[in-house]
Amino acid sequence: MKFKIAFVLLGVFLISCKKEVKKEENFIKKKEALVMYEPSEMTVLMREMAAFQEASKKQIENGELPLDFPEKYTKIHAAKLSDQFEHDDSFKSFTDLYYQNIKTLGSSTKENAKLNFNKTIASCVACHETTCHGPIPRIKKLLIKH
Repeated sequence: MKFKIAFVLLGVFLISCKKEVKKEENFIKKKEALVMYEPSEMTVLMREMAAFQEASKKQIENGELPLDFPEKYTKIHAAKLSDQFEHDDSFKSFTDLYYQNIKTLGSSTKENAKLNFNKTIASCVACHETTCHGPIPRIKKLLIKH
């Protein structure tokens, strides 16, 4: 009787140990498969620009003139895109329009700052409608409601 109980306990012990090893092996395989996302240069630049535009929006809504456009954002023409995108003539046209709208916004008065700001944001939306569609809802939230 003691022999049978010992044999059953040994069997249960071996089976439970075997299952643990499989779980650990699966965990290790899953862990090795994880790859950290690395944003492109353009993604980082766009996120910074969105933060800048958000700050400008708040200033305009408070009746102040918008912030000066940082020169580092002029790298948009040359910033490295995500692998699935590339610079093309359309992209260059939209960035030229964006710069033109930024210059107009920079020389705005308090009376026309909202309109010029919204034109700048509209140029962002127009560009994204032809390429990277994902951030459009976030960009549209930047528009100032009249």
